[in-house]
Amino acid sequence: MAAAAALFVEKGYDATTMTEIAARAGASIGSLYLFFPTKKLLAQAMLTELADKLSARLDGLQARTSGWTAIAIADALFDELSLFLAADPVYAVLIDLPGDDGWRQPVRARRRGQIGALFAHASPALPPGQPERLALIVPQLMRITLMLGAERPGSAEAVLAELRAMLRHHLAWPPA
Repeated sequence: MAAAAALFVEKGYDATTMTEIAARAGASIGSLYLFFPTKKLLAQAMLTELADKLSARLDGLQARTSGWTAIAIADALFDELSLFLAADPVYAVLIDLPGDDGWRQPVRARRRGQIGALFAHASPALPPGQPERLALIVPQLMRITLMLGAERPGSAEAVLAELRAMLRHHLAWPPA
């Protein structure tokens, strides 16, 4: 899985072959196929493992941030997601693969639920529906950072800082 993750990040999912993964892992192609008959099944197993790691991090974040302001929660969430993506960049590759999306929907739904729950426990309370909307928006903000970081190496941190400032400003602005 580590060999596949490195190759998916370096070359992209579509450009990576099972033969390359086996070679990088120092294993025979037969051994790889024994455990993962297709590249898609390998990607699904990897995404499931990574989603569980992210879920555990988000659960830990909820335990620490309950009753915090929405701005403080957003900052902590951005920090946590940034650390996770820096440690496991292949998550961003796998969660957004084109094609059959059915197997990723539960992963996305779980992540949205956890992010919404973080904001639902903000103090003061956010207006009805806003935690759920933020659960849709925050992952998209992280995607922007990843996309622009790939296009313009070295820009990810600056873009993330701008997006974080925008979200802070939005959360500080009193609702009409």
